[in-house]
Amino acid sequence: MGSLKRKMARGRAKRAKKEMKEQLAMFGEIGQNCNVCRKSFNKKLKEHVTTWNVVVREEEKVVRLYCPECWAKANKIIEEIQNDLRIQSERGSEGPDESESQ
Repeated sequence: MGSLKRKMARGRAKRAKKEMKEQLAMFGEIGQNCNVCRKSFNKKLKEHVTTWNVVVREEEKVVRLYCPECWAKANKIIEEIQNDLRIQSERGSEGPDESESQ
């Protein structure tokens, strides 16, 4: 029984190590500029490293880098679209009698 547990633990550790290796390899693909506004990214500045956003698409093997300003704009646009969809959904759930009376 003990050997089965050890074998399973080794398998988990091996998979975790492989995943980490793949992620680190993708991290090396980070560009030097924001993908939207082309603002320069400096890997040596702590402020850049802690505030910029990295999006990794493992299946496509793509790494995208976004400055805080572009990230905030994108999130604002997403929020606006979600609100518009919510409003449309609420209007769509109203009965036809209610919408005609307005």
